[in-house]
Amino acid sequence: MSTSYSPIDEPSFTDTAFDAEEMLNGHRSDRHDSTPQPDDAPAASPYDESPYAGNNRQTASATPSRQTTYAPQGNQPGYGSTTGTTVVPEQTAVSRRRPRAGVAKTLQLIRDSRTVMFIGLVFTILAGYMLIVTISYFANIGSDQSAMLNGDFDPTMIRNAGGPAGAWIAHTLLYNWLGIGSFLLIYYLAACGLSMLRVYRPSFWPLTMRCLLTAVALSIVCGLVTYEFASPVYWGGRHGHLLNDRLITLTGIWGALGISIIMGGLVIILYLTELKRIYGVASQGIRTYNERQAQRRAERERIREAEEAERLAREAAEEAERKAAEAAEAQHRAAVEAETQRQAAIQPAAAVAVAMQPAMTKNAVESHAENHTPDHPGNSSGDIIEETDEEIAEIEVTDFEDNGPGSDHLQSAGSREDSLLRPLFAGDDSDITDSYSRDDSNDIESDDETPADSTETASVQNAEEEEADFNTPLFADSDNDSDDETEQHGNSDPSAQTALQAPLAPTTVRPATAEEVLASEPYNPRAELSLFRFPSVDLLRPAKDNGPSVDIQEMEFNKRRLTETLRTFGVEISKIEATIGPTVTLYEIIPAEGVRTRSIRSLGDDLQLQLAAEGVRIIAPIPAKGTIGIEVPNKDPQVVSMRSVLDSEVYRNSKMELPMALGKTISNDIFMADLAKMPHLLVAGATGMGKSVGLNAIITSLLYKKHPSELKFVLIDPKRVELSLYRELERHYLASLPGEDAIITDMSKVVTVLNSLCIEMDNRLSLLEQAGARNIKEYNDKFIARKLNPEKHRFLPYIVLIIDEFADLIIRQGKEIENPVSRLAAVARAAGIHLIIATQRPTVNVITGGIKLNIPGRIAFRVIQGNDSRTILDQLGANQLIGRGDMLFSINGKLERVQCAFIDTPEVSAICENIGSQVGYQSPYELPEYTPEGEGGNISGATLGDRDPLFDECARLVVSTDTASTSSLQRRYSIGYNRAGKIMDQMEAAGIVGPSQGGKPRQVLVDAVTLEHILENR
Repeated sequence: MSTSYSPIDEPSFTDTAFDAEEMLNGHRSDRHDSTPQPDDAPAASPYDESPYAGNNRQTASATPSRQTTYAPQGNQPGYGSTTGTTVVPEQTAVSRRRPRAGVAKTLQLIRDSRTVMFIGLVFTILAGYMLIVTISYFANIGSDQSAMLNGDFDPTMIRNAGGPAGAWIAHTLLYNWLGIGSFLLIYYLAACGLSMLRVYRPSFWPLTMRCLLTAVALSIVCGLVTYEFASPVYWGGRHGHLLNDRLITLTGIWGALGISIIMGGLVIILYLTELKRIYGVASQGIRTYNERQAQRRAERERIREAEEAERLAREAAEEAERKAAEAAEAQHRAAVEAETQRQAAIQPAAAVAVAMQPAMTKNAVESHAENHTPDHPGNSSGDIIEETDEEIAEIEVTDFEDNGPGSDHLQSAGSREDSLLRPLFAGDDSDITDSYSRDDSNDIESDDETPADSTETASVQNAEEEEADFNTPLFADSDNDSDDETEQHGNSDPSAQTALQAPLAPTTVRPATAEEVLASEPYNPRAELSLFRFPSVDLLRPAKDNGPSVDIQEMEFNKRRLTETLRTFGVEISKIEATIGPTVTLYEIIPAEGVRTRSIRSLGDDLQLQLAAEGVRIIAPIPAKGTIGIEVPNKDPQVVSMRSVLDSEVYRNSKMELPMALGKTISNDIFMADLAKMPHLLVAGATGMGKSVGLNAIITSLLYKKHPSELKFVLIDPKRVELSLYRELERHYLASLPGEDAIITDMSKVVTVLNSLCIEMDNRLSLLEQAGARNIKEYNDKFIARKLNPEKHRFLPYIVLIIDEFADLIIRQGKEIENPVSRLAAVARAAGIHLIIATQRPTVNVITGGIKLNIPGRIAFRVIQGNDSRTILDQLGANQLIGRGDMLFSINGKLERVQCAFIDTPEVSAICENIGSQVGYQSPYELPEYTPEGEGGNISGATLGDRDPLFDECARLVVSTDTASTSSLQRRYSIGYNRAGKIMDQMEAAGIVGPSQGGKPRQVLVDAVTLEHILENR
C-alpha cells in the first residue's frame, strides 16, 4: 500500500522524540535515523496513515515529482504491506532533512514556568534598580549630568547610588528619552516582572497600551509646559522638548497646544473608569466630611442652646430668689414695725390696768361684779375691761375666803396683780391690739358710766406717776410671755382662749409613758443603724464617653449591604431604620408586601458573611412593632460603666423593692428590673462572657439602695474566689448559720443552709398567716404602722440567696440540692426570699425542669451551642451574642438585649471596705438551725444538766406573758437566735412549754406557782 506525504508533514515521521517501535513493542529500536537506509526504511504505520491521508493525496496531485513510494518490509512487525519502493535522488535528499531540535528545545525552555519566573524576578529587580538610580539622579543632578554630558565616567565624580551604570541609565531615561514619563516605563517593567512571578496579574495588552500612551502623552505635555523653563533637565525628556520645538516651529504654539490637548484627552479616555471611581470616592468623602461638619455644627448649636437655656433658667432662678428674699425682708420689716406699734400700744394700757387695781375696794369690786353683765360671753374686743373686773372680783373673793379678814393688803394686791396679768395677755393678739389701740377715756366711758369712774381715773393717773419704775420692767416681761403664749396657742379656738383666761382651777396633766410615745410613732427599721451611710458613687470609676460607637459612614454602609443582600435573595424591603447602641446597632426593616418573615429569618449566616460581623441576630418580627430587627455588632463597641448606671435619674428615682441596674439597652436606655417581682433569677453563660461581672452589678445595685436592716445575702461560692470580696459585709448585709462562716464555701454545709432557709421560709409564712398579710411588703407595712404585736412579730428583711456555680453543687450532691432549691423557688416569694442561681453549664441535667418552672427571670450571656441557649431561654439567640457583657434578659417570655454594666474588682473592694468600716450589727443575721431527721436525739437528756444563765428569767417572762416565742426572747434580752432557741428547748425539756408548732408560739403548760416549784427543785 503506497503512502503519499508532504515535506511539511515529515517531522511527524522523522522526529527523534517519536519512536514507533518503542510505542508498539515497549522497547527502543537500534536503527539510527541519521543514517538513511532506503531498503530498511519502514512504511507508514496504519496508525499514522489515517490522519495524513488527505494531505498526502493533495500533495501528490500538486507535486507528482516529489512522491516517494516505500517498499514493504515484511520482516518488520507493525508495518503495513507495500508493493515496492522507487527512490528519486532529489526526493531522498529532502526526506533526509530533519528540523533543528535546538530551536524547539529553546522554545520549550523559554516557555518553562521556572524560566518565566526567573525572568520576572530579573525584571522586578531591574525595575527597582532603575527607580533607585533615577531618584538618585535627581538628587545628584549636577555631578551626574555633567559626567554624562562630558563623557567622563570617573567613579569619583559620579554621585549616583547606582554608580556609572546607574547614572547612564537614569540620564538616558530622564534626559534623552521621555523625562518623568520614564517612570511609567519603570512601572511597566515592574508590572511585567510581578506578573511573571504571579504576584500581580494585570491584562498584558491593556497595560502595555496604557503605560506607553501615558508615558508619551506625559512627555509631550510636560515638554510644552516646561518649554521655556530654565531647568538642568528636560521634564518631558529630549523627546518632548524636540517634538514641541518642531511643532512650534511648523504650526506655532496653537499646534503644539492642540497636540498636548489631544494626548491629554486620550489619557483621560483610557482612565475614564478609574477617574469615575476616584470622583465617586472623593465625592463620598466630601459628602461624609460635610455631614460630619453639619453634625458637629448641630451638636455645637444644641450645646449652645442648652447652655443658653441653662443660663436663662439660672438667671430666672436667681431673679426668683432675689424677689423672694426681698419679699421676705419686706415682710420681716412689716412684722417688726407691727410688733413695735403693738408694744407701744400695750404698755400704756397695762400701766392703766395696774393703776386701777389698788383704787378698787372690796365693795366696789363686788358691786361691779353683781351689776356688770357682759353683752357677749366670749372675749370680744370691746369687753377687755369688763372681763378684767369680773376676774378681779372673783380672785379677790377667793383670796378673802382663803386668807381671812386679817390678811395683809399687799398680799391681796399681789394676788390681784397675778390674776390681772394672766387673763390680760392670754387672749388673741388682735383683740389686745384693738382694745388698747383706742383712747383710755373712750374705753372707760364705754365700760361703765358710774360716778366712780372719775375717781378711778384720778387713781390711775396717780399710780402712773408713783409706780412708773415698777410697771415698766414688769409689763415688758409680761409682754414677752404673752407673745410666747400667743405664738404657741394661736387664735383658732375660742374655748381654748376662755380656758387660758380663767386659770383659777389648775389641772394636772399626766405625762405619757414610753410605750405610749412609741406606739404613737411608726416603727423605724433603720433606727438601730441610724448612723449608716450608703456608699458614694465616687467609689466607682467615672464613665468615659467616647461618642457614638458607629459613625454615619459605617451605618450607611451596613444599610446598603443589608438591602443588597436581601435583594439578592429575593427579599424586597420598603424601609430601613437604625438604632445605635453601645455594642450593637439594631436595623429595623419593613419588608415589602408579600414577603414572608420565614425567608428573612433564615438569612442570618448570609448577612453575617456579607457584613463581616462577629454575630448577626435576626428578630422576626419585633413584638408590637410590625418590623423585623437585624442586630449587627459595632466595630468599636463601648463599655457601659457601673457609675453611669447608678448615677442616672432612673436608678435614683426608682421605687422598686429590690432594684437591679443591669446596664443599657440597644437604645442607650438604663435597663432595670425588680427582683421582688420576678421573683427568682437564673444566670448562665460560657466562661469569660461576663457572668461574674453581672452578679457583681446586681449585688452593687442592691447595696446602693437597701439599708442593712432591709436586706440580707446568703452567698454560696463553690469556686471560693468569686464572692470572697463581700466578706467585709458580714456584720451588715450577710446571713449565715450560727457559728458558721458568712460565705459558704464548704460543700458539706450547703444542704444545711438551704434547708435552714426552708425553715426560715416556713416561720415567715406562719407570721404572715397570723398577720393576715399576703406578702412580706404588706406584713412589714403593718409592722411599721404598729398594727402587729411586737412580742409575737418582727420586722422581716429581704433575703437574697446567690449561688455562683450551681453545676458543681448538682454534680456533687444532686437531689439533696435540687429538692430544697425547687421548694424555695416555688414558695419563698411571699416570704421575701429570692434566688439568683448562676452556672456556666446550662444543660438539662443541671437546670432541671422543676427549677426552670419556678424561675421566670433569665439572663443569658454568650453560649457556644444552640442547645444551651434553648435550655436557658427556651429559644435560640444566646449563641449569637458577641460576649464581653452582651446578654439577653428574659422575663415571662419577653426578650431584651442588654449590654451589662462593667464593675471591676477594685471598685467592688472599695464599696465593701466603705461599708465594712461603718458600725454594724454584732453578728450576721442568724438563720434557724436545721437538724436532719434521726439526729435530734433526746432533748431533755441534753439540756437538763446544763441550763442557760438566763433560763430562770426567761421562764418567768414566758409564764407571766403567756407567750413562748423564740423571737420575743431574742428581742427582749438582746441575744442571738441560736441561744434563744436553746433556752426554749430547755424550757420544753423542763415541761414549761410545749413542743414547737412551726411558726406559731409554743403553748405555756404551767402557771407561776408551778414554775417556781420547778425552778427550786431542779
